[in-house]
Amino acid sequence: MAVPRIARPVMGFLATPRGQHVDATAIRYTGHSPYAILYGIDMEGGLRPPSSYRPPLALTTIGRRSGKRHTIGLAYYEVDAGWAVVGSAGGSAREPHWVRNVRDNPAAWVHLHRHTTSVSAEVLDGPAKEPLWAMITARAPVFATFQAAVQRDIPVVVLHRRG
Repeated sequence: MAVPRIARPVMGFLATPRGQHVDATAIRYTGHSPYAILYGIDMEGGLRPPSSYRPPLALTTIGRRSGKRHTIGLAYYEVDAGWAVVGSAGGSAREPHWVRNVRDNPAAWVHLHRHTTSVSAEVLDGPAKEPLWAMITARAPVFATFQAAVQRDIPVVVLHRRG
């Protein structure tokens, strides 16, 4: 879907690291993502029906080198254990930082609907991810497109509720 001309500067900003930080902060405190809402604008500048908008979660991880907390907004899928998220990085050849962070330290926090939950992240690669991968790509085929375009195995990360 093409982004309307009026929204392009904002979308460009939200795609930068600083913009991702602003988006994640908005998700954490308001429960909504400016980025996801802007993607809800149709070609004529109208909004998609509210029923088709589902706010993403904000995932806070601990930096593997810095030890600082980092938060990013992600689409999610509800699973029995908690939530599943995809480490696609928009089809980038490099694994996203947040996946590398949870590989090193699985302790994290999910901010969803203005509530914070402690989670333990389990990174699934290869055959271990296949059942979830089939469900996710059936609902969001873009992830299969990303996988076909990169050499790395795009992981699925299951966020298990703690405590």
